[in-house]
Amino acid sequence: MNKYYYLLASVPNGIGKLEGGGYTVDTILKAIKTFTTWALRVGITLSGVALVIGFIIYAVSDVDQKQRVKQRIIQTLFGVVGIILSLSLVNLIIDLFS
Repeated sequence: MNKYYYLLASVPNGIGKLEGGGYTVDTILKAIKTFTTWALRVGITLSGVALVIGFIIYAVSDVDQKQRVKQRIIQTLFGVVGIILSLSLVNLIIDLFS
C-alpha cells in the first residue's frame, strides 16, 4: 500500500496525502441517486433510438419480417418500462433511507 502512496506523492503536482471528509450514508445515497438518474436518461435515450430504428425497419420490411420486427418493438417498449420501474424502485428505497 505504501507503494501507491509513494506513487501519488512522486507525481508532479500530485496528491501528497488524501485529506477531507469521509463518506457518510447520505453521500453514498446521493451518489447512487445521481448514477440512477444518469442511467435513466441514457437508457431512455438508447431505447428511443432503438424504437426509431425499429419503426424504420418495420416500414421498409417485407410481409414475412413484419411480425419479427413488431415483436422487437414490443420487447423494446417492455425494456423501457423495466428501466423506469427498476430505477424508480432504487430511488424510492433511497428516499426511505434519507
